[in-house]
Amino acid sequence: MEETTDSADAGSTRPRRKIPYGRVAYPAIGYKMGSRQMVTTVMNPVTYVGTVGDRENWDPLQGTGTNRKEDKNHRQAIAKYIEETEDYVLNSVLVYYSPNDAEFVADDPENQISMGTLYVRPGAKAKVGDGGHRTSAYGDVIQAHSHGDEVLERLQANGQPVIVVLDDDQARRAQDFTDLQQNAKPLNASIAQSMDRRQAINRMLLEDVLKGGLAPVFEGGKRVEFLSDSPGQLSAKLAGFKTLRYATGTLLIGTSARSSRAWDEAVAVEIATAGHDATLQKMVDFWNGFGALPEVASAMSVDSGVVKLRKTTWLTSANVLYALAAAVHLVTNGTGMTVNGAMKAAATIDFTRAGTTFHGTLVEPATYDEDGNEITKEKALTGRDAWEGAAQKLAAAIRQS
Repeated sequence: MEETTDSADAGSTRPRRKIPYGRVAYPAIGYKMGSRQMVTTVMNPVTYVGTVGDRENWDPLQGTGTNRKEDKNHRQAIAKYIEETEDYVLNSVLVYYSPNDAEFVADDPENQISMGTLYVRPGAKAKVGDGGHRTSAYGDVIQAHSHGDEVLERLQANGQPVIVVLDDDQARRAQDFTDLQQNAKPLNASIAQSMDRRQAINRMLLEDVLKGGLAPVFEGGKRVEFLSDSPGQLSAKLAGFKTLRYATGTLLIGTSARSSRAWDEAVAVEIATAGHDATLQKMVDFWNGFGALPEVASAMSVDSGVVKLRKTTWLTSANVLYALAAAVHLVTNGTGMTVNGAMKAAATIDFTRAGTTFHGTLVEPATYDEDGNEITKEKALTGRDAWEGAAQKLAAAIRQS
């Protein structure tokens, strides 16, 4: 192919490298990570999808591919997010080009980090190292709107950051993928959910129940753990935001939703159908009823009371809170009983660890021989089956009160 000489810098006699004629040019920033040339550029999503090759799953026998097995639900969730969210945010994707297919020319070759131009051979396809689900999701949205509409126009006007690695060593690509996954630490659920203000349940809990002070037991949020999903044994906090959120949603919809996505959708529909005020009243009545339970009220009135509450009762257990919320939903849904009335009835239930309320559901009791010697210790049981079983027992106790 005929080569052309790129123009020299203004006022400089230093010649620039010759770039093969017809290469596609992308403004970029070049830098090194170790020995390899890295380039960061930005393309609109439509252009980006056209520059990458087919998805490659990892084949350890052939030593090809860098992506995990495709998760169709994850791909669909990203596509829905891109399609429905105008101000969406996606991380950069990592792609690879062979040095034969792409070259970076720095504006200032003597600077280790420099603006410049990425030149790519026409028709060359990048291989996605990290970001396969995002790439496929973009493709799905673009194909669905290929006739042209506001969604496609938005994508054509948006940018997608792309990190390009000029490297054709397949073994290093696979190692990069492993390193990226190992070095990435996803947010715990409590942090992520408390940051997500698009979901109505999160907004209501944060703005109304906690910050609004409508549930004094949480002291404006000071009694809720946001940085981890479960408070430590000596923590003065009652529950993690993840637990608070899931118990509240379970109060609203019960236990019918069996996946996170279905649960989110069902809770959103319930709030939209019932309305903000009616839903908020249920939330407030439940958590104020929780604060009025004798053991909780006693704990909140003394120093280190929550530590003692955690040690002597099950009331700070996430599974027990889920069970109580599910029980209240059972006894109030389609009946004349109110959430407030159900929680007053729940005040008669024995939630202490010394009691037997949760034996056979959330607690496997200790066993003893004929002489009274302990054979096996008491064991707490977890999982959905356990707390749903406990919910049935609590509902029966509430109905009888």
